[in-house]
Amino acid sequence: MTSQQELERVNIIQLAVRCQKVADDSTMDEATAEKAWQLKRDWVVLVGRDTPPLADFKTHQRIQEELEALKKRMVEFLVTVQAVSLLLNASISRRSAT
Repeated sequence: MTSQQELERVNIIQLAVRCQKVADDSTMDEATAEKAWQLKRDWVVLVGRDTPPLADFKTHQRIQEELEALKKRMVEFLVTVQAVSLLLNASISRRSAT
């Protein structure tokens, strides 16, 4: 399991990839997969608005701030998904052992 501190050090591109993996995971419930897809989509939209880098510094800076806020949301989401998955796997393991 990746800790929150480790995820906070990960590049937002890698976080977007991890969100896509969650969205594509057939074992995830629909709401979780949808949230993961939405986070990745938000990243695509923000990157698209700043590609190529804008000449208008204020707009570029605002997009960078939005990307940083999105990164925090991605980290919180991925930490939660990992924790829930870990709990479910532990519960399944206990049931199998009995």
